[in-house]
Amino acid sequence: MLSKMKVRQFLFWILIIVPNWLFAQTNADSIISKYIDFIGGDAKWKAVKTITITGTYNYGGIQFPFTSFAKAPNKYKYIVPSGNKYFAQGFDGTKGWKIDKFKNETAPTILNGAPAKAMANESDVELLDPFIDYKKRGYLLEDAGVDTIDGILCTRLKLTRPGEDTGFYDIKKTDGQLLKKQIRSKNVEMDGSIIDIYYSDYRPEEGTYIAHKSVVKVKDQTILVITIDKVAFNTEIPDKEFQP
Repeated sequence: MLSKMKVRQFLFWILIIVPNWLFAQTNADSIISKYIDFIGGDAKWKAVKTITITGTYNYGGIQFPFTSFAKAPNKYKYIVPSGNKYFAQGFDGTKGWKIDKFKNETAPTILNGAPAKAMANESDVELLDPFIDYKKRGYLLEDAGVDTIDGILCTRLKLTRPGEDTGFYDIKKTDGQLLKKQIRSKNVEMDGSIIDIYYSDYRPEEGTYIAHKSVVKVKDQTILVITIDKVAFNTEIPDKEFQP
């Protein structure tokens, strides 16, 4: 049997030999596991093939209704109507497009490369949450320390998606709830500004949990408030819905 002195020496050398990043990675994976459990679990989300969302965008006090459509793995579209005009943007899995009837545009602008996935509402075109199977998808996850959001202690994680973006995520330590995401804006009109997106009002939706309110800020100035009214999973959405 090992003496207490030898046990202490063993633990001492383990702490020296095992690099700090390994402990940090273990913590990051633990927080992500808690987050995925909070939103309903990976099995539940992998079973989701389409999502249709309706709600309201509030730009500087002016409200517009919106509808968004997402289809696995990476088809996305949203439309913001007002009267007989609308703004719409989408990604059909290969190319992106947008059309602004408020500016009397008569034909969609086709987008390729990085701009094709740069949704002006800051949404991802991929339906599956980026943290689910992040290693298999080639993403890099790092522990970025701790942060507090409205006095709530969070673990701050850095997620790098090669060829796409790098974001910082503040996840509540106690239950895995995502409270904030910080990324570089995808909206060309924002000129690459760093934005903070705050998530709240999580509600159950068919076995999952979704934030029904998102507040987008730049340097503490609110740019956009997104309020979700209704969520529908796995309704039939034809591929042509995502085409320009």
